[in-house]
Amino acid sequence: VGTYGGGLNKFDRASQTFTNYRHDPKNPHSLSDDHVRVIHESPDEPGILWIATYGGGLNRFDTTKGTFTHYRHDPNNPTSLRHDFIWAMYEDRAGALWMGTIGGLSRLNRQEIKKAGNTVGVKFTNYQHEAKNAQSLSQSYVTSICEDWTGMLWVGTSDGGLNRFDPK
Repeated sequence: VGTYGGGLNKFDRASQTFTNYRHDPKNPHSLSDDHVRVIHESPDEPGILWIATYGGGLNRFDTTKGTFTHYRHDPNNPTSLRHDFIWAMYEDRAGALWMGTIGGLSRLNRQEIKKAGNTVGVKFTNYQHEAKNAQSLSQSYVTSICEDWTGMLWVGTSDGGLNRFDPK
C-alpha cells in the first residue's frame, strides 16, 4: 500500500500486521520519499517493485533484500529522470517503464539496468513540451499514460489535453 506521507506498507495476511518502509536520510537503501504515487510489479521480475514517488523520483524495491535503488533527476545530466515528482507510471509491451512527471515524460529501458547492474550508466529518454516544436508534448505536466493495441502511447497532460505518441 502506497501512502501520501506515510511511505510504503506491506500487509502480512498470516500475522495481520503491516511492515512500514519509510525514507531514512541516513540510509541510502531506504525509500527515497514517503509520498508514494504508483506501485508497479513487472511480470518478468518477480520480487521487484517499481515505486514512483511524488518528490523522490523512482525506486526499484527488491522485496527479498528489503532495499531500494533510487533513480533521481540530476539537473546536470540530461539522461537522468526528467523530474522527481512522478504522477503516472506505465510499462509498455516491450517492457520499458514510462514515467509521467511534472516536467515531462521519461522512458527507462529496464534492460539497461540488467546490463549496468545498478544505477551507474542507466539512461532515461526524456520528452517535454517545446514551444517551437508542434510535434512535442502539448504540455510537460504528464498525468496519465496508456498504450493501445497498435503500440501507440496515449499521454494525458494537466492543461495540454491528450497526446498520441509513437514510441518507434
